[in-house]
Amino acid sequence: MIIGMIKKIKYGLGLIKTSYNKPAHIKAILNDIFKSENKSYSNKEHLKSAMEWLCRAQDVTGCGGVSGGYYLYKGWGQPYPETTGYIIPTFISYAKLIKDDNYIKRAISMGDWEIKIQLPSGAVRGEMGINDSPAVFDTGQVIFGWLSLYNETRQNRFMDAAIKAGDWLMSVQDKDGKWSKHIYQNTLHTYNTRVAWSLMELYNVTNNKRYKTAAEKNILWAMDQARENGWFNHMSFSDNHPPHTHTIAYTLRGLLESSFYLSGETKQKVVNIVKKASENMVAKYESREYLPATLNENWESKDTYSCLTGNVQISIILLTLVKHRLINNGIKFLNVAQNLIDQVKIRQSVDSKHLGIEGAIPGSYPIWGGYMPFAYPNWAAKFFADAIML
Repeated sequence: MIIGMIKKIKYGLGLIKTSYNKPAHIKAILNDIFKSENKSYSNKEHLKSAMEWLCRAQDVTGCGGVSGGYYLYKGWGQPYPETTGYIIPTFISYAKLIKDDNYIKRAISMGDWEIKIQLPSGAVRGEMGINDSPAVFDTGQVIFGWLSLYNETRQNRFMDAAIKAGDWLMSVQDKDGKWSKHIYQNTLHTYNTRVAWSLMELYNVTNNKRYKTAAEKNILWAMDQARENGWFNHMSFSDNHPPHTHTIAYTLRGLLESSFYLSGETKQKVVNIVKKASENMVAKYESREYLPATLNENWESKDTYSCLTGNVQISIILLTLVKHRLINNGIKFLNVAQNLIDQVKIRQSVDSKHLGIEGAIPGSYPIWGGYMPFAYPNWAAKFFADAIML
């Protein structure tokens, strides 16, 4: 791991050499080498900066989709169907918060682009760019966007696309509730609970119980992967690597949000396991005063870097537990959630003169860390905005 970090730092120094005409790149790397902090402003200012960066990420593609992010080594990435899908609800929420319909118009443009590139089967294309391979997780995430647009506009094309996508998800689901086809790296993922959550939302709008049944099957399969300490098997992108807090949060958020559609013993079991996992991460944060990027089955880690996307996603889970009064130690959870957000705020450069960096959230801190090194992924800004709005 140390050797890997050294290689990344050397690569960063190499980027500095080749970025002589991009001082903002050099500053971003040097800031983390010398552990400098960006100036912190109000939540309102940081939120505004992140949303403006997401607008630029949409504008650079010219198609309505949102660029996957800004990379120090190659510039803006291709539009990303998966994350464009779940950025849509963020834009709608922000539009209502600041009373600016321009964000609704942008969200509609994203949704129409997703419809334009939706595969004939109903699936969403996987990975960045326009690829022919269908992807289960990506499909679930775009359903969130289409449903948000339907709820906002009542335009049937968004509902039709969501139903077509939901039907495809059910058609490729295994009998025991998991998805073993059309999945990332051909590895089972419990974080597909976020797909189950999207089917719960589809059920909520259509009142078609088939979607709820399919979602419940996946939740029950995921619960079979749980251990007493709140850990879940298959939370990682690949089984030979411990999961990042990013995918741990995907798993827990999918379970927690789905639990609001469940009842009885199953609901309580799901809530209890999310609470147990959250308590372990709160304890890990308190022992280190930061959250390491990856965690193993004992909630331990040797990492000396953070996954900033995961930080704000975990804060969302803690805030949701507090909001719904599902925990007794609400003040502790609230404080840790705010600290996680604050630690991401000082990694966001609100004052940068570089349009690819201003308002963006790095994948890792330090920026050469193992999750999205030397990059500013759009989903980091999305979840950061969601956390502040929550």
